[in-house]
Amino acid sequence: MKNESTSRFTRRCISLFLIFLFSFLASNAQCGVKVKSSDESTMRAALAEMDQGHLHEASQQMRRVAQRNPKAAEPQFWLGMLAVRNGFNTTGIRKYFTKCIDLCPNYPNALAHYYMGMILYTDERYEEATAELETYFRMANHCDDKAQTAVYEEASAYLHWSRFLAEAMLNTVPFDPEPLPGVSSKRDESLPFITVDGQRCYYLRKVPKKKDPSSFTVNDLEQSRWALFCSEWKDSAFSAGKELSSPFNQGSPEGSVSLTADGHHIFFSRITNSGGYANSDLFVGEWNTATEKWVVERLGSAINGDRSWESQPSVSADGQWLYFASNRKGGQGGTDIWRCHRLKNGDWSRPENLGSRVNTTGNEKFPFIHADGHTLYFVSDGWQGFGGYDVYFINLAEGNAQPTNLGLPINTEDDELSFGVTADGQRAYYPGRLKDSRSSEVLIFDLYPAARPEAMRYCQLQVDCPGKKSRHESFMLPLSRSQALTFSEEGFLPAIVCASGKKWREGTTVTLLDSTSSLDLHFLPGSRLSEHDEQLLDAWAEWLINHPQVHIAVECPTMPEAKAVCDYLKYKKKLRAERLECRGGTQYVKRQIRLL
Repeated sequence: MKNESTSRFTRRCISLFLIFLFSFLASNAQCGVKVKSSDESTMRAALAEMDQGHLHEASQQMRRVAQRNPKAAEPQFWLGMLAVRNGFNTTGIRKYFTKCIDLCPNYPNALAHYYMGMILYTDERYEEATAELETYFRMANHCDDKAQTAVYEEASAYLHWSRFLAEAMLNTVPFDPEPLPGVSSKRDESLPFITVDGQRCYYLRKVPKKKDPSSFTVNDLEQSRWALFCSEWKDSAFSAGKELSSPFNQGSPEGSVSLTADGHHIFFSRITNSGGYANSDLFVGEWNTATEKWVVERLGSAINGDRSWESQPSVSADGQWLYFASNRKGGQGGTDIWRCHRLKNGDWSRPENLGSRVNTTGNEKFPFIHADGHTLYFVSDGWQGFGGYDVYFINLAEGNAQPTNLGLPINTEDDELSFGVTADGQRAYYPGRLKDSRSSEVLIFDLYPAARPEAMRYCQLQVDCPGKKSRHESFMLPLSRSQALTFSEEGFLPAIVCASGKKWREGTTVTLLDSTSSLDLHFLPGSRLSEHDEQLLDAWAEWLINHPQVHIAVECPTMPEAKAVCDYLKYKKKLRAERLECRGGTQYVKRQIRLL
């Protein structure tokens, strides 16, 4: 866990340490049993040889002192320092500093505790490493000896990681992954995506390479390629999966995919080769219901750069936001996560970098925006982790939020790549390899509560407009709270309803009229607006702001109710008074908005 990088850091610091070591000779630092007076001259001679750089002679003499003084800590300390001088002999460092601290837990030289901290860190005994390194700092902070403070910066790094890993080891998270039935096979699978309705799983599977009729290579059939597959939910499990037909899997490798909630648009990356330059670009496919085929096109130059790598798209459930990874200019460094939003004319905005709250000078990849629209999962080697790429999550709706590491044992010292969460937030999935597995699989597991996004449900309804063909709309609803939904058509007043995923009834139909629209209000005593009412009127206000030519009358069975609605729209939502007419009385049986 970061051992290799910190070890390189250790070696860089050794050269600085050696500059000062010569000044650090025989000390009066004693602990417990002292060296016999008859051996003091031998020890001084050994230190003199060490000062002259005669490490072999110094080691021989110091070992004799140690043998004749087996309970004295000081010879063990110097033998450890000789191991440091002698090519950073890790075996010697481990042997002698361990014995030194065993004989004298409070040895009065800070370096003994520094090297003991290194040993314990290497052994993944992070709590003990933290204690030794903290002892080093307590001593070094009150010491003028440059030899003891020369490794101060590296000790800071070790202490930082020891504390982080010690806490992580004490707070491991529940994790019991299993292969996703139907999708996982004896072949390698990678980069899964489960649609928000849970009915399909897209993924890459390694399959035999298609034989080229013009090739006579014997091993053609033994070669493999990654192909894009889809498994459909049947009864209680996913099917074994089928390779996607044209326009996919036609020779240009495709990467991970992401679909909108209605399943009408699929976003994916594809490796292209133009002018001998291999590049990854983002593509979008639209489902043609007449031909039952995908119509694919490359996203525009505002998203795809000529000399930048765009990949790993993740589209929001409503299709309004597109997240992706790119090494384009203007980022924080390395590969960053970017996003763009859908404009009113259907085009995409210019990508914006998610900034330092997500991106680092390292690499951030594989964004996954959950169906709740604000919980983002991604992988990074730039944030503090356990080695390589780790998985993190962040609530983008919270302006001061920082990414959270998913923790051990989900993250390991290996690379974790790609991560997704089901719409209900209960289960997570990713490509991985179980202990006894020979191939990579799509693994699924229960996600612990603290890492879950907002639970969402995929819902559908029918929208009727007089004189027009009925249409079906799909959307995501939170399970634990209500949300205002607006269904509109040019020339009609909208139908606005508040609903929660938990109480949603499939088969619901809303009807749009050109002159009136119902107001589903739940007044509190005294004709005060409820939280539900305000949520509903907020949606109405947004629609009215976007249609400034519309004037309406608010009609309610009582005038206080009608006035409460009008006052909210005028004073809270800042709509002009001349656009609103307030009507109340028993002749108004329904609460509704009428077009003037």
